[in-house]
Amino acid sequence: MGLFDEDVDQIAQPDDKNRLFETQQEITGFNRHYVKLLLIVAALVIVVGTVIYYITLPGIGDQVLGPKGLEENVRSYFLDVQKRTATDVTFFYCGGYYTVKVDVEARYDIPGNPLAAIPTYWAKAVSRDGGKWDISVPSDQTGFSDADPCRSK
Repeated sequence: MGLFDEDVDQIAQPDDKNRLFETQQEITGFNRHYVKLLLIVAALVIVVGTVIYYITLPGIGDQVLGPKGLEENVRSYFLDVQKRTATDVTFFYCGGYYTVKVDVEARYDIPGNPLAAIPTYWAKAVSRDGGKWDISVPSDQTGFSDADPCRSK
């Protein structure tokens, strides 16, 4: 038989099986396995995402981005009440409140007030109803540190 010779059609014998329905059953079974695999992968992605979310939650004493409006309230508090201009504001999560480290412009031009020469203040911000914040600055600023900002002496 040559390369370009035509084959003679073979006639199906009566004892040959019709394989069409077997192939369809195999494909249907494959789809069921594919759905199971997809559900397992989706469940695994949800579990891993939940674990990553839990691990990345801020702990007590972690430096965080302050809630909406808190930085503005801290800056206005220091400008209006303390008469100091805040240059940098850093927030630390402490459970039900935030400890705030505020760098201010040191005022060496006021010799009668030694507190004006302090370049860094620590404050405590507690949330109250309506998105307002109670901000307090302790008079003794010696008990705070970056290592443990939620604990003061």
